[in-house]
Amino acid sequence: MTKIEPEEEKTEKQRGFELRTKSGLPLDAVVSALQKAIRRGIEERALYFMHEMIESGFVKYFWRRITIIAIEDIGLADPQAIVLINALCQSNERVNRKFYQDTYCPGMAVLYLCRAPKSREVDYALDYVETKRKTGQLKLEPNSIDLDCHTEAGRETLKKKAKEEEKGYENLVNEKFYYEGILTNNPASIQNDFWKKRVWKMRKLNKSKLDLKVT
Repeated sequence: MTKIEPEEEKTEKQRGFELRTKSGLPLDAVVSALQKAIRRGIEERALYFMHEMIESGFVKYFWRRITIIAIEDIGLADPQAIVLINALCQSNERVNRKFYQDTYCPGMAVLYLCRAPKSREVDYALDYVETKRKTGQLKLEPNSIDLDCHTEAGRETLKKKAKEEEKGYENLVNEKFYYEGILTNNPASIQNDFWKKRVWKMRKLNKSKLDLKVT
């Protein structure tokens, strides 16, 4: 009996290259053409190469690649894109049958990404930091702000400080957390900070520091 390799095994073994589609096109070239068409918003071209992958049986590989495209080329310009792609992928699995291969879900995914605003900021950011790490230009370690009551080193520091200053440990934990650890760079006030104000009052925190934020 001839063993039929699952799609995942074929693409993993060949790394997605050297394989050919039903029309005899190299799979890597088809994937590249699909992504370039999406980047440029050329819908007809993108749909053509989508069909080429689906009709050739590379359905799961299509969804893996389209997921990467949604993050790599759309990213933060439209954070809902990746949510939609995931939903369409799940819907595609439910709709597919033995003698029927759905193209509506893949088609909607392709059209949405073609029309979506484009941003490669995620890719650039990762490339920048990864390169600096590999070349030794960037080497970071946790600092004093990171070492709060949620870390062993932080707890030891707070215990020592509580003993030196003759202050309650829990009070120092609250101050370290609310005055430093919890700060955000772009805070949004929800209902005039109703719950935040109640927490600060309950914990007897310094109200003059209520609006602290990272600058």
